[in-house]
Amino acid sequence: WEADLGWAKSDLMLGFTLAILTSAVFAPVYGKLIDAGHGRWVLTGGAIAGAVLLTLLAQVTDRVEFITIWILIGAAQAACLYEPCFAFVTKNTGASSRWAITRITLAAGFASTLAFPAAAYLAEAYGWRLALIVFAMVIGLVAAPMMFAGAVMLERAAPGGRKEHVPSVNRAAVRFAMGRVEFWLLAALFSFISLNHAMLLSHILPLIVDRGATAAQAVMAAMVIGPAQVAGRVVMMRLEKRVSIQTVTLWAISGGCLAALVLLLAGLFPMLVFVFALLQGASFGVISILRQVMVAEILGRVAFGAIASRIAVPFLVSAATAPYIGAVLWRIGGYDLVVLTALGFVLTALLLLLILHRYKRL
Repeated sequence: WEADLGWAKSDLMLGFTLAILTSAVFAPVYGKLIDAGHGRWVLTGGAIAGAVLLTLLAQVTDRVEFITIWILIGAAQAACLYEPCFAFVTKNTGASSRWAITRITLAAGFASTLAFPAAAYLAEAYGWRLALIVFAMVIGLVAAPMMFAGAVMLERAAPGGRKEHVPSVNRAAVRFAMGRVEFWLLAALFSFISLNHAMLLSHILPLIVDRGATAAQAVMAAMVIGPAQVAGRVVMMRLEKRVSIQTVTLWAISGGCLAALVLLLAGLFPMLVFVFALLQGASFGVISILRQVMVAEILGRVAFGAIASRIAVPFLVSAATAPYIGAVLWRIGGYDLVVLTALGFVLTALLLLLILHRYKRL
C-alpha cells in the first residue's frame, strides 16, 4: 500500500487503529445480541460484511475511502472474531466452554502463519487489489457458510436446548457484575496485558533488530510467535483437568514477565530474541483463552456476552493505542524504554491478579 498508493505510514496505521477502536464501540452491542439468541446471525453477518468490505477496500484510490472502509471493517470484526465467538460458545456450552474455546483457538492460532505468506505471495505475484479479492472470496464463500453451520449445530447441541432471552434478567446480571470489584480488576488486568502485547508486537521487527539481531533473524523470530501461541494452548489443553485456572493464569502472566526480561537481556545476547518470541507467544496464546474463562467463572454465565464485551472494551482500546504509546516511548528513550515499559505493564497485571486472588478465591 505504501509503495503503490504513496501514502504515509501514519495514514495507513490510522485505518487499523480506528478499526480496533470501532470494534471496542460495537462489542457491547453484539454481546447483547448474542445474549438475546441472535448469535448465529451476528457471527455470519460479520463474516459476510467483512467479505463485502474487503472487496470495496480493493477498489480504493482515496485516503478518506481507505480509512472509512477500515472503520466499517472494525464493526464487522467485532461481530465475527474471537470476542463474539467466545461469547457465543460460552453461552451454548456452559461449563464446557474452556474445552471448546481451547480447541477453536488451536485452529485459529494458525491464521497468521497462513495469512501472512499467502498475502505476501498474492500481492507480489498479482497485486494487492487481487489479493484482497481472494481473501474476500475465501471469507464469503468458505468462512461465512461454515460459521453459520457451526453456530446452528452448536445451538442444537446446547445443554437444555436453545435458551430464550430474558431481557430483565440479563440487565440485572450486567448491573450486578459491573458493581463487583472483580469486574474492574479483570478489566484492568487484561488491559495491561493488551498494552504489553500490542506494543511489543507492533514494533517487533525494529525492536528485535535494535537488540542486535539481523533483519532476517527478526522476521524468523516474529514468525515464531503464532506457532508458540498454538503450543501454549496445546500445553494448557493437556493440563486443563489437572491444574486449576488460577495456577494456569499465574503461569501465563509470569511467562509474559519472563519474556520481557529476556528481551532486555537480548541486547547482550541477540539470539535470546527467539526465546522471547516463544515465551511471549505461548503466554499470550493461553491468556486469550483464560480471559473468557475467568470472566465466566468469576462473574457467571448469565448475560455473558454483554459482560465479557464490556470487559473487552478497555482491552481493545489498549490494543489500539499501544503502538502509538510505543512510538512515543521510542522517541523519548529508544527501545530500551519501550521494553522496560512493557515489563512494567505485565508486572502490573501480575499484581492485579494477586489482588484478585486475594479478594476473591477462584
